[in-house]
Amino acid sequence: MGWLERVLNVGPEYRNSLAEVEDGVFFDIGSQRAKATKFWVQLALSSIIAAGGVIANSTPAVIGAMIIAPLGTPIYGLALAAVIGERRELRRSLTLLASGVALNILIGVIIGWLTVNRTPIDVNPQIVGRTSPIVLDLVIAVTVGISGSFALSRRDIADILAGVAIAISLVPVLAVVGITLGSGRLDLAFGAFILFLTNAAAILVAGTLVFTAMGYRKDARNRDARAGRRAAIAIAILVAALLVPLGATSVRTLFYERWTNAAQAATKDWVTGTEWRLDTVDLAGGKIVVTVIGPGAAPDIQRLKAAIRRKVPDSVSVKVIEASGTTEEL
Repeated sequence: MGWLERVLNVGPEYRNSLAEVEDGVFFDIGSQRAKATKFWVQLALSSIIAAGGVIANSTPAVIGAMIIAPLGTPIYGLALAAVIGERRELRRSLTLLASGVALNILIGVIIGWLTVNRTPIDVNPQIVGRTSPIVLDLVIAVTVGISGSFALSRRDIADILAGVAIAISLVPVLAVVGITLGSGRLDLAFGAFILFLTNAAAILVAGTLVFTAMGYRKDARNRDARAGRRAAIAIAILVAALLVPLGATSVRTLFYERWTNAAQAATKDWVTGTEWRLDTVDLAGGKIVVTVIGPGAAPDIQRLKAAIRRKVPDSVSVKVIEASGTTEEL
């Protein structure tokens, strides 16, 4: 940790004090009512915007939800509480985070019930892209988490927090969890929730490292060392547990990438010489989903099935969706 402290902690004139960081991430310091109102209003609004953006496949709406989403604050609060050994703040931050997650998912479920028929889940890139996390997602999230905790610690670079909020996906991922739960797709909901846990764990790890390197552990008074150690152990166990599904998904992704490319090539050959065209080939919940567009009746589906099955094992589910909504399981 010595080298990290030398790199990050460049002097008191640039470093926010422990009291300033605590005021930013702990909700029982300063105006508690104002902080609580700000958090819950922003969370509700960002959850609605995120769920609507996911359903409508609107990237600008999803980005907007990320910018105003406050869910990262209690996660950074957990990290700081672990560093300075504040048992009470650990409990409060964890309770606030769990309550925020529950509200976010509930809003996603409700909006999913009302609007999910607008776009089939299997072909919505805002959903598909958030249901199959891999180890690389953890690496990226740790890097972004370091940026966020560094910005909270330094008074000269706080302006990067908006970019950090966009880069780390919390509220939109939980919106996907709610939408897929409401649609009965537990497989997709599980994948999205694993991605959320990955991002949250990355923030915890990054925040713990950076806040320690910035010297806040030394600044803390009446620190409960045992509480800090227990929190650090819990974080390490969470990360280790997440590496199992992330590693399995990473290996599976390598195989599925090859099979998806094969399905794409077979479909392109299938539509050659017709007025039909290939729209997308995606992976959703362990299923390869091929979307094709064209007028009138589709070409012979049995010919496509034979071509795909020459390259893709029978154990891998493949679904063909036509623009009209007609689906065919191969």
